[in-house]
Amino acid sequence: MYHCHKFKADEIYRLAENELYTSRFLSIGFCPKCKKPVAEILEFRFDGEVNKEIFSGIDANTIMLCHAEEILCSLTHQNYKKTKSKPYGWVYGINKQLKNGKIKQYAADFYGNKELIKTC
Repeated sequence: MYHCHKFKADEIYRLAENELYTSRFLSIGFCPKCKKPVAEILEFRFDGEVNKEIFSGIDANTIMLCHAEEILCSLTHQNYKKTKSKPYGWVYGINKQLKNGKIKQYAADFYGNKELIKTC
């Protein structure tokens, strides 16, 4: 997103399709420089054209309220759910030795998720 300068969106929502557009996204965030709310609508048409509109201030709040009933899912919520479960993606092993001589083997990923595999 771009307002005073380029920054990442706080939330990205996928909107329902309509008669003109196949893929629609609503990105919202706050500009770190001027602290205004910023909304960006990105829509892809059937014929390949891309429509991008940026709103800030009160207009951004109005756009978010107008498109609230069209929201299908939050993409940032899906990404958060994917990484906060069992180990995902590249997995490595961790061996922990207990005081009684037993060893616990864990599978861990780079997101901080761990799962106990076995105890020997």
